[in-house]
Amino acid sequence: MNANDDRDERGPDGALRDEDPSGSHGAGRKAAAEGSSGPGEGAPAGGAANDEEQSGAAADDGDAADDGDAGGEPEAAPPPRGPSMWDILRDSFFTFDRRTLGFTRILLGFFLIGDLLRRTWAWNDMFADIGVLPNHVNLWRPQGSGNFSLVNAFSTPGELAVLWVVIFATYVCLLIGWKTKLMQVLSLVFVTSMNGRVLLIENGGYVVHNLLLLWTCFLPMGDRFSLDALLASMKRSRERTADDLNDRTAVDDPLKPNDYVTLLGPILLIQISAIYFFNVVHKTGPAWKNGTAIHYVLYVDRMVTPIVADIRDYAPKFLILFMTKMVIAFEAAMPVCLLSPLGRVWARRLALVMMNVLHVGFGTTFVLGPFAWALCVFSTLLFGREDWEIAARTMRRAHRARVVLFDPRSPGAVLACRVLKRMDRFGLLTFEASSSAAHGLAARRPDGKGVEGAAALADLVAAIPLGPAVAWALRLPLVRDAVTTAMAAGHRRGLGRALGVRIPERSEVAPPPAPLRLAGRKALTALREVGALVMFAGAVNQAAVELWVIKNRWKVPHPEETRVLAQKLRFLQGWFMFSPNPVMDDGTIVVDAVTVDGRHIDPFTGKPPNFDLLNAKSFAYTQIWCDYFARIKLPANTSYRDAMKEYMYRYPERTGRPEDAIVSGEVYWVKDWNPKWGSTQSYGEERERLFSFQNPKAQARAQAEPPGGPAQSDPSPAN
Repeated sequence: MNANDDRDERGPDGALRDEDPSGSHGAGRKAAAEGSSGPGEGAPAGGAANDEEQSGAAADDGDAADDGDAGGEPEAAPPPRGPSMWDILRDSFFTFDRRTLGFTRILLGFFLIGDLLRRTWAWNDMFADIGVLPNHVNLWRPQGSGNFSLVNAFSTPGELAVLWVVIFATYVCLLIGWKTKLMQVLSLVFVTSMNGRVLLIENGGYVVHNLLLLWTCFLPMGDRFSLDALLASMKRSRERTADDLNDRTAVDDPLKPNDYVTLLGPILLIQISAIYFFNVVHKTGPAWKNGTAIHYVLYVDRMVTPIVADIRDYAPKFLILFMTKMVIAFEAAMPVCLLSPLGRVWARRLALVMMNVLHVGFGTTFVLGPFAWALCVFSTLLFGREDWEIAARTMRRAHRARVVLFDPRSPGAVLACRVLKRMDRFGLLTFEASSSAAHGLAARRPDGKGVEGAAALADLVAAIPLGPAVAWALRLPLVRDAVTTAMAAGHRRGLGRALGVRIPERSEVAPPPAPLRLAGRKALTALREVGALVMFAGAVNQAAVELWVIKNRWKVPHPEETRVLAQKLRFLQGWFMFSPNPVMDDGTIVVDAVTVDGRHIDPFTGKPPNFDLLNAKSFAYTQIWCDYFARIKLPANTSYRDAMKEYMYRYPERTGRPEDAIVSGEVYWVKDWNPKWGSTQSYGEERERLFSFQNPKAQARAQAEPPGGPAQSDPSPAN
């Protein structure tokens, strides 16, 4: 959605005007912008020399035409040359649209904020020294092969609260695109640190989460739709008049065209394809072959959401069979669509649709952590130039065109127009200086009617992309009056000038960067490409030693260097979701704890222990607790059970009730088998006692107090 490409010259007079490319001011600014494009961006290397060469070429053509008229045969024009093989490969595999990268960054920011909020409910339970795995236990008994986690430096709830605020602020900055590259790196460190802190809750979704942050770190995601791009554009071109504002040639950086060519293109396509390809080739069990796999997964109560648990009994058999085959078909088709150079545009669109249908279904049905939503964000990288052209034609509405009337003496009004110019990606706004503009900023509609205040602001917001989604709020009665009053007060009191806003002293376009700076940028780009290749080599080696279909056939060496690249921050490549068969059984941890006043309670639920798994309808767990319970039962994790006991002993600290102090208890793993095909009733419930525990402090208190509670002294008789 470039401002230059998407302007409609057929709009109403006074709103969408036909810019005169021969105008002295516009031509000067355009020439400056073209001059800053530099070699390799389509701009000529030398201005005058090229003009002379072109003039000479024109003269030669004219002489040739004269010779032809004199008696020679005119030469036939050479046929247009089609795209080369490199052009096809570049466009198919190596090119991202910068608008796509900006859009993906926005969705990534929302996704990261949502994931942080998801963790908040168990923030101290997982990371604090009062949680299930305190730092000292994690450091003395590391869960992985020395994986790095910044969270190990924060122990108390207060320290972790500060860390939470810092992470949240980082994600917000990434969302709006401020200091984007720094925020990408910090987000990568924070995400891998949280995901690697408690491996007892790690699943494939955490790995996808890590990889999403890793690969996007190599992409320039702040070049479009970002605060960085807005500030750079305003610094590059300083406008003070209506003519300056109506000239769009320097809105985008000429050194950063929409097409961004990088080696990360095929790397990302291979990574996404590998996730689906190996997931489908590992699904070799009979439940996938006969189409009943989805039936068994829907009855895993520790994973399904309560809504699904209420409706699963009514799912017809044909729907279950269809969904199972659809999952297999989608996972098998997506690598073909992603890697095929034939019909690239529609193949990518089909892959994008399949990814989102599949993962929105997963994400709303099961508690899988970030798995489904991370892959939905991954899918947005498949948008191409053709998709943005369709979006621009679809969203652009000529009837929203407006003339922006602004007071050229008002710094605030000029600043607002400069920002609007850069947000006006559809070219629907035309700027006109007017000293009589109400409140410093007004608008004129295509029918010539003028509007002011909140109504004018709503019209201007509606003209920018996605503006209509918020412009309606400015037209609400109370909001409209408040905004109009604020605009009037701000203009009357010179709020912009009071805040230090100044009208640029002169109109200018910044000169192109110095050659040394351009060389530095190229060197950084080359280092970034090398870094992506190094990480890709580590990913390939990790896949070869981790994936069943490879390691069961060939013994691939795993050098220490590539092992560190893959495992230090958990950039793993094990894709076996619900393989070779789906989960056929169900189970959870049940604690039968006795409180100091004799009650039986499960400190993880706050309710009496419930051993009736056969009639359960979803445990309503989050992914965090679901995976923690499934891992702590394993014999390999018995060394972390003492920390689990200490967590249970602190139960009264979480409830604020001293009578909830736990004296003793037993921890069970309770399991059953999911209903057979054609049935809705689970069967074969089993109960396995994992361990017992005694709380000496609570026992001493219980022995010191009588059964009825603390002894009460008799009141003295009244005189």
